[in-house]
Amino acid sequence: MRHMQNMQKAMRYTCLLVVIVLGLITIIGTGGGGGGGSGSGSENGADRGGDNADDNGGAVIDKTNSIGMTFNSIEPGTFMMGSPEDEPGHRGDETLHQVTLTQGYYMQTTPVTQGEWKAVMGSNPSYFSECGDDCPVESVTWLDIQDFISKLNDLDDEGQYALPTEAQWEYAARAGSRDAFANGSIKVTGSGYDPVLDSMGWYTYNSTGRTHPVAQKDPNAWGLYDMHGNVWEWVADWYGDYAPDSVTDPTGPSSGFGRVVRGGSWSNVAVSCRSANRTFKNPGSMDYNYGFRVVLYP
Repeated sequence: MRHMQNMQKAMRYTCLLVVIVLGLITIIGTGGGGGGGSGSGSENGADRGGDNADDNGGAVIDKTNSIGMTFNSIEPGTFMMGSPEDEPGHRGDETLHQVTLTQGYYMQTTPVTQGEWKAVMGSNPSYFSECGDDCPVESVTWLDIQDFISKLNDLDDEGQYALPTEAQWEYAARAGSRDAFANGSIKVTGSGYDPVLDSMGWYTYNSTGRTHPVAQKDPNAWGLYDMHGNVWEWVADWYGDYAPDSVTDPTGPSSGFGRVVRGGSWSNVAVSCRSANRTFKNPGSMDYNYGFRVVLYP
């Protein structure tokens, strides 16, 4: 009997020792230095994680203006604008060249929404108005946007609002990536499902033929949403050929016949939503595929 009791006691001690050892292993595995992770480093060194990350995809909001528009700080830096010739979907007007941006700026984290447009302009021109205040405003011309920006500058004293230059737009869209999308390389060149784009953007495969509320897909590494798909985004530049050499703070041609639009939309295939893809539109024309976002210079 005593022998049996001693055996039971020994088994209890052994089980307790196993539990303690497993607990120590768990603590060491989860509490010791964070996982390495591969990731693509941003070329301007911006850090969008850590204690300031909110619960909305880990994105950090750096500034919110008086009508609720949110902005993230984009630091100066150098990047490769355009695409290599072997990138699927590459076009001849995407000549790869080095661009340096010497001034930082705040980029709006989403396209301007219908609610934000109404707060400034008092009306809603959007074709997809039933989508709601959180959906991107569309059916606005480049000239309409200049009126919006002028009124926004009168309403809000955070700084000076403007459309981003084409270089500022692509720099922010890439967020340090050299791939076709901010989160990786393109997988499909036709109208099918692209698993990389699908996590970040609304395009022809997943959009069900309409726009969607902003910030529903994953943000890029700098906390910007909907840079790929949902709506094309007007930028400041006239359309033209890129300079073949390295440039600093480019603003595009001094004149032209069309203003640049970027990012692709809900109605486009994946190749049109690449970071490097570019096209143009008459500044007085409108389309339910076209919206915009603004930058803020404090």
